[in-house]
Amino acid sequence: MNEIVTGKNMVEVNRFRHKLEMREESFILESEIPAEKVYLQFEGVLEGVAVVWHACVQTVKEYSKNSLVDEDPKQFINIEKKDGLYKLEVALNIKQIDQPALERTIIMIRKYKRLSVGYHEYGPRSKTE
Repeated sequence: MNEIVTGKNMVEVNRFRHKLEMREESFILESEIPAEKVYLQFEGVLEGVAVVWHACVQTVKEYSKNSLVDEDPKQFINIEKKDGLYKLEVALNIKQIDQPALERTIIMIRKYKRLSVGYHEYGPRSKTE
């Protein structure tokens, strides 16, 4: 079963790589920046398998508008595999998401070898104000 899923997943990853090559980009931005919430797609690895991340990167403040959070929430990464897609939600304790913040986030996700499905808080609690 894993081999079939991995095989189908590799087809998606290869198609995505081709799309990136055609666009001469390293990720596909689906939102305008700078903003408090940005949607994008990029390639990465989850548990040793190449994946296309369907990602939402947002500020903690933006996330707090629609979610119940502590008074001083932590940054987090939430990873789900849903309907064959690898969904990634990241909340950062910064004032806005811009190009450098996106690039740093992509690098962080790509370098972190122990990523796993689920909700993971990280970093110290600290307000952006």
